[in-house]
Parts: sequence; C-alpha cells; structure tokens
Amino acid sequence: MLASPKVMMADAQKKGYAVPAFNYYNLDVLFAVLEAAEEEDAPVIVQPYSAYVPFLHHEVLAKASLEAIAQSRTCAYLHLDHATDYELIMRCIGSDYTSVMVDGSALPLDENIALTKSVVKVAKSAGIYTEAELGRIFRVGVDDDQMDDGDETARVEDCVRMVEETGVCSLAPAVGTAHGVYTKPPKINFERIREIRAAVDVPLVLHGGSGTPDEMIREAISCGISKINVGTELKYAWSGAMKEMFNKGEKEPRVCSAYAREQVKEVAKKKLRLFGTSGHHRDIVEQGGLL
Repeated sequence: MLASPKVMMADAQKKGYAVPAFNYYNLDVLFAVLEAAEEEDAPVIVQPYSAYVPFLHHEVLAKASLEAIAQSRTCAYLHLDHATDYELIMRCIGSDYTSVMVDGSALPLDENIALTKSVVKVAKSAGIYTEAELGRIFRVGVDDDQMDDGDETARVEDCVRMVEETGVCSLAPAVGTAHGVYTKPPKINFERIREIRAAVDVPLVLHGGSGTPDEMIREAISCGISKINVGTELKYAWSGAMKEMFNKGEKEPRVCSAYAREQVKEVAKKKLRLFGTSGHHRDIVEQGGLL
C-alpha cells in the first residue's frame, strides 16, 4: 500500500517511534523488507541508494518498486536516498518517487541551502516529500581517524536556517553516527538531537543505523528521531546468506535467493521491533494516509 510520507512521519513524530528506511540493492532485499513489515503490521520506507538507481536501470527500478509497494499489505513509500545529483533527483521525481533526499552536506552551508531549496521547489509542486542533510556523517573504514572529533556535528542554528529557508519536509543532522558497521560504538550527541528537536518542527532523521547499539537507538528515538536509515546490515545479511549457500554447493538461484531473503527479513523484523514501529500500520490507514 502506497502511503503518504507526511502522514507516516507525523505519526512517528507524534507517538515517539521511528520508521526504518531500509536500503535495498535488489529485489530479494526489497521483497524481504516488505514481507517483514507485513508480518509486523508496521509502516516502512524502502529506499535505493542513489548509486544503485542507474545500476538497476532507473525506470525499471521505479516501476518494479512501486508495484511491489502497491501489492504489499502494509504502508510503505519509495524514497531516494543520498542523492547529490540534481538531474538524478529530477528524474526520480518524474518517475513518481514518493520522497527524495537531496544531500548537499559536502557543500558550504549557503550552497547546501541553495541546492536544497531548488529541489524542494520542484518537489513541492509535484507533491513529493523531501529530506536534506546537514553536517558530515562519516563512513566506517574511510573516515575512522576523524570520527571522534565531533567537529562535523550539525549546529542548531544551521538546522534552523535550513528548515526556514528551504521549506524541506525532514532533516538528517549529523549527530555522531556513521555509514557502515562500526568497529567501535559511535559517540552520538544526544543533547544535540534534543536541541535540534526543540528548534525545528520537521521530523528528524538518523543516518547510519546499522550496528548502532540498541540502547543508543532507543535513546535517539526518545530524543526526537522519527526515521532511521538501515542499509549495511541488510547488505551483509543477504551476501552472507548467498555465500553460505554457494559454499554448500547450491547453484539454483531461486533456492539461494529464498534463503537470503529470509535472513534479510529477520534483520528487518528486529529493527521494526527495536524502533517501536511494529503495530502502527493501522494508525496510518485510519488517518487516511494511503495514496
């Protein structure tokens, strides 16, 4: 069931849970995530990372994903994750993505705001939900030597500027998490999350949810996080399961995929329970949140 991002995110923000935004890299992962959400009676966001959009053939990916959501028995929407290319974002808006993220976090603040504002203007006219990022969210294994200094944490005043000047629907501020699976626990600035939550009224997004300790996830949600991105854990679950099957000598793709799908589904179900998302599907439907 295709659902309204606005209704879904507002419900999470109001009731104090977080909606997982699961990255998917093929149909195995997409189907597994939707099946997990059905079994948990939970709303969910499915999102291809921007680099995978051309790899999986842009139009084919969009149509297949939207059809999978339409046939699902739970609320979901299609989101473009971490897009830095304006033209790619425009193509996804034109292909009926429900939501898009414009990632100008590597740019100076004024340029990030300008890029985000230009995307929001087009997206809003098309009825598309938007997300922006501020500060720097590090990559495990790439930025390890910089992850402890805290200098890239989003500033409250910058978050206020971003929301007020662009009209963006949701915001992903850097607060100490990183992309990838951690080699040591992250140092999340929970007080900064509280400060940003108090300063802006849009839903807040936590990137880098893979491998973050459960107690930190719960604390981040209690501080005001309404959406959490999870990608690497699903990727590892799928590839690990496929490797296991190959090592056993299995060569039938359908058999290998079915096993990998189950492993991904179990990871997704654990996240839905951890984030407090389970059981909230009906809330979205009762609020008229289906598109």
